[in-house]
Order: sequence, then structure tokens, then C-alpha cells
Amino acid sequence: MRYAKVFSLAAGMVMGSISLQAQTLTEILDKYTAALGGADKLKSIRTQYTEGEMTLDAQQGLKVPIRKWVKQDEAMRMEFDIQNTKNIQVVRKDVAWQLMPVTTNMNVEEIDPVVRKLMQPQLDVTGELFDIAGKGKKVELAGKDTLNGEPVYKLKVTTAEGVNGFAYLDANTFYLVKATNEIDINGRKAELVTRLSDYRKTVDGYAYPAQVDQSTADSNVKIRVSRVEMNQPMADSLFEKPVTK
Repeated sequence: MRYAKVFSLAAGMVMGSISLQAQTLTEILDKYTAALGGADKLKSIRTQYTEGEMTLDAQQGLKVPIRKWVKQDEAMRMEFDIQNTKNIQVVRKDVAWQLMPVTTNMNVEEIDPVVRKLMQPQLDVTGELFDIAGKGKKVELAGKDTLNGEPVYKLKVTTAEGVNGFAYLDANTFYLVKATNEIDINGRKAELVTRLSDYRKTVDGYAYPAQVDQSTADSNVKIRVSRVEMNQPMADSLFEKPVTK
């Protein structure tokens, strides 16, 4: 089940004269929303399809093609090809299952509830800090910091479930460039660090990070996104559990 655990686990300072502290939390979040494409555009998202390649440092830099389908706030399906097998994970609000032939198990299995909880944020593709009130989140401005020598805003984020984390927004672009969250792995607390970079835009104006790196104390996963499509038709059958014969 080693593979299953790995996969389960994704205008600022003009002439230097604008103080980071001059920005209120509301202004920061508004600029974050605008950077992603604007509130109207984000509200219009119904589906998202993504292709890319995942690199697993823990597996000697193994490169794995991945595909992901998301119905906003409803369901997510991820496929990844490894060792000549197609592996599938599906997460919905109330259930999650996987088919992982790479583990030599050819049966559909329920995903552990703890892992399902970790994966459920992937059902939201509108942005972690968009519509925080509607998502039951609480966000506080925790000050300013630097990341790779660049100024960032540090925000404390508390989810509707009471889980705390931190989000770091580039002070010039207002893109999310780093997030830290405490997660539970096999009953052990660990810090998950996500770094996002190389932001690009789809043909219809949605911004997304083309590079996403996630790490804990003992694992590192890098994802290179090569294709993103918004609001394309998506069959419900993609998210239905296969019937075992």
C-alpha cells in the first residue's frame, strides 16, 4: 500500500514605496481573487480537468503521468499510470474509493476516512482563500514575511473543522506561493508544506500554478501541470464505483 499512501497525499510594491502593512486583509483577499481571474469567473467554475507529471523523490525520482477530473464541490477522480498499470482514486463528500493494481490488489477498496479527509480539499478548485465565509473559514492577517527573498503576506487560515494552517501570498502578484498545514499520517502528526509557482492562465483567463511541490519530513512530491481545462463536460460515470463481479 506504499504507493497508495504516497499518492493520497497539492500591483505590489511600486518603486518600493508601498508598505505591506498598509494593505488590509480585505484588500489582500480581493487582490488574490482578482489575480486568479476575478470573483465572477471563479464562481462560474463547474469542472476542471488537469494533466501533468508527478515526480516522487522517495521512489528514486520516479515520474508518473497523472490526470485529474474535478466537479466543483462534488467529486474528484485522479488517474496515474505506473508500472504499466492504471490506478484510480475517487473522492466525493461522503465516500472515497481506489483501485490500485500497482499494489497487486485488483479489488476496489474504500479509502481510509483519515486519508479521505486530507483529500477532500481537492473538491474545491476555486482557490483556498476565495469565498472564505461561504466555506466556513476564518482568515487572519498574521503579518509579513519573505520567501526566496521576496515579500509575502502571511495569513492564518482556520477551516470550518477547526484545522489551522498558514497561507503565504506574494506581495506583488497576490498569488498563493506557499501553504503549511498539519496533517495526520498513520496516527502521527506531520507538517505538509506546499509550494506553488510558475503561474499561468488558461485561454479563458483562469490562473493556475504550473509547478506544485509538496513535502513532509520524509517525502517530497513534485507536480508539473501541462494542461488545464475549465468547464468542459464531465460524465457522472467518472466518479461512480465499479461494480465488482
